[in-house]
Amino acid sequence: MVRQVRGFAGDGTVLDNVRAALAASGLQLDELAHRLREHSAQADQTGQIPEPFWSRDVVRALNLHLVPTAHGGCPQLESLAARATLMEHLAHADAALALALPGPGLAMPPVLALASPEQQRTFFQRFHADTPRWAAFAITEPDCGSDATAMRTKATRTAQGWVLNGTKCFITNGARSDQIVTFATINRRQGRFGIRAFAVAAGTPGLEVVRIERMVGLRASQLAVLSFTDCEVPEESLLARGDERALDDAFAGAQYAWDYFRPLLSSVMVGTCRRVRDELAAYLVQGGRPASPRCGVARVHARLLDIDRRITAAHLLCQHTAWKADNHIATSMDASMTKAYASRVAAQITHEALELAGLEGLASHPALEQCYRDAKAYDIMEGTGELQRLMIARAAQRAASLPWDAPATVSAHQRPAATPH
Repeated sequence: MVRQVRGFAGDGTVLDNVRAALAASGLQLDELAHRLREHSAQADQTGQIPEPFWSRDVVRALNLHLVPTAHGGCPQLESLAARATLMEHLAHADAALALALPGPGLAMPPVLALASPEQQRTFFQRFHADTPRWAAFAITEPDCGSDATAMRTKATRTAQGWVLNGTKCFITNGARSDQIVTFATINRRQGRFGIRAFAVAAGTPGLEVVRIERMVGLRASQLAVLSFTDCEVPEESLLARGDERALDDAFAGAQYAWDYFRPLLSSVMVGTCRRVRDELAAYLVQGGRPASPRCGVARVHARLLDIDRRITAAHLLCQHTAWKADNHIATSMDASMTKAYASRVAAQITHEALELAGLEGLASHPALEQCYRDAKAYDIMEGTGELQRLMIARAAQRAASLPWDAPATVSAHQRPAATPH
């Protein structure tokens, strides 16, 4: 029915640079993507990374892919734009496994923002290993809604260090992590200014993995519920540079983590959309017919072009936000806009693909159904869509200018004359 359907193409130059950089560190990107695709179905069924996936020669490179260059990471992957390109490419193979790959993950930004140089060296050195190593970022709690500053996990100082008590939920890779950067309050009345961050080693007495959530999608990412019950940690586990001022707080480190990771997660969503688009196009090119008899060739092409348009917009939004972050421009509003838009596009495109392909398409291309389930999970990760739109509105009210405003240039003769005092 459809002879040729041209699809979306990302930034080939950036991807080629990432491919070459990873090859220099012993990791073949295309081979890795092939292995993600190969083990996708099993990981989706079990929620585990299949043992045959691991190969000793690639584990070290995977451990280091989010480690900063100053601590032994790949210099060509230091930029957020390059990392976003990498995650989009890997998510095209399998989004859940892309999020489940080892490395410091979302724990990396708060460690860079809050920890002393010695703490940073200790934290990142453990990823120089030939066995998979993960780290987790634990801030979300049950019963706290979208207000992370209302957390109930409490840190109490003792003669030996600190004692943590509380529960964290929806912690990506929480059950498999070696280190968990955990946020707790020393005084709830102080709000965000009472929040501190602690690096807690897996296996510490009092730290327990209560359960791994049964997910509709992204099962291999293993969202865990963690419990801290009289969990004693040493003084050096408190992430602190040593130059903090009275109003400095660890919540700023959490915000940095969200601002950094939302464009990465959004790139994963773009990769999912690209996979769906390619699977749908393959079904149609192979002679598959749309589920609706009223959907003719012209309408199919129009819908595919509209899908391409939205994927391209989401991709460019991810890259623009990443570029701003790489140039040290504040990105809180941009990160929320990117995540809100990309998650909505992922939900729309996966739903439209199911409508177009129907049961016949699902039978021949089961990845369409898996991607649809994965898209359901995107909306709640790193803050729901409703929360992102609320944050955008609040940021817009405070901002002197908005990201979409064009800078006004006023010539000298157009400027009003100075008003004398």
